[in-house]
Amino acid sequence: MAELVLGVASSHSPMVTMDGEDWLEWGLRDHQHPMLYTREGRNVSYEEQLALVGVAMAAQATLEKCHVGAGRVDVAVTRLQTAITDADLDVIIVIGDDQDEHLLAHNLPAFLVYWGDTIPNSGIEDFDELPSLTQRFLPGWRERDGERSYDVDSQLARHIIEQAFSNDFDVASSNELPQVDEGMGHAFGFPLRRLIMGDTKIVPVMVNTYNPPTQPRASRCVAFGEMLRDAIASFPGDARVGVIASGGLSHFLVLEDLDREVIAAFERQDFDALTAIPETTYVSGTSEIKNWIVAGSICRDLSFELVDYVPGYRTPAATGTGLGFGLWH
Repeated sequence: MAELVLGVASSHSPMVTMDGEDWLEWGLRDHQHPMLYTREGRNVSYEEQLALVGVAMAAQATLEKCHVGAGRVDVAVTRLQTAITDADLDVIIVIGDDQDEHLLAHNLPAFLVYWGDTIPNSGIEDFDELPSLTQRFLPGWRERDGERSYDVDSQLARHIIEQAFSNDFDVASSNELPQVDEGMGHAFGFPLRRLIMGDTKIVPVMVNTYNPPTQPRASRCVAFGEMLRDAIASFPGDARVGVIASGGLSHFLVLEDLDREVIAAFERQDFDALTAIPETTYVSGTSEIKNWIVAGSICRDLSFELVDYVPGYRTPAATGTGLGFGLWH
């Protein structure tokens, strides 16, 4: 039977592909950001958030700190790349969310397993005409030299779908992307562009963490991960299987206390703590923690190692991303 040998968790923010000075430039967008949510789930304006944190956070969003943070991120990503390469995997299940890329309001399942033989990733059109900042981060998700298709382990994907229905998970499935001329979403482009250095087959699994009303609750994500673990264990053959959780941690406000609480829960394998966090916290970008929850549930028989956590502040109002990187092995 197949063997689960490695789990990986990585933020996929544009900040992961940017230099330190770019963090501050990217932060200028936050002054009009519509999706700034507190831990309590309250939507605030940039000005309201700045008043809440006062002057204390200004020291966290300096050019020097951004340079240090970006350097740590580079080291962490390299560590994940090496772990994936060294594991000699036959297939990697990539768990990511979708932000109005393919799961749209007219068809919005909580979970979707992709089982086509290949999945395309879009090329970057008119690259030289893009803003310089976009030119620096977009190749972290999209193809620099035109559209590329990646191989999917369609047999494992079909097995997962069948296992899901046998375990009362009515998952959606797809064997092609619904939007013409659009490749996979950024949550899947990032690990293929930045983490998986070879031609390892993948199985894309989409989790609707972002968009109501079909967001799966954290407890359901735990159960979904358990089902995926059983599906891997029952898959015929001797395939070496890895899992990648793409996304997280907190954003677009950096909720450092929440991130550290979540990381500690993974280190303890404490899924009760993760499901006890109110669903009102798992909103906006912070909802991507649920991708980690699915992966952690799959990998509950492995040990979690925090590779690094970088609170990626990019404005004095504490906007940014909690940049997290971890391994289950």
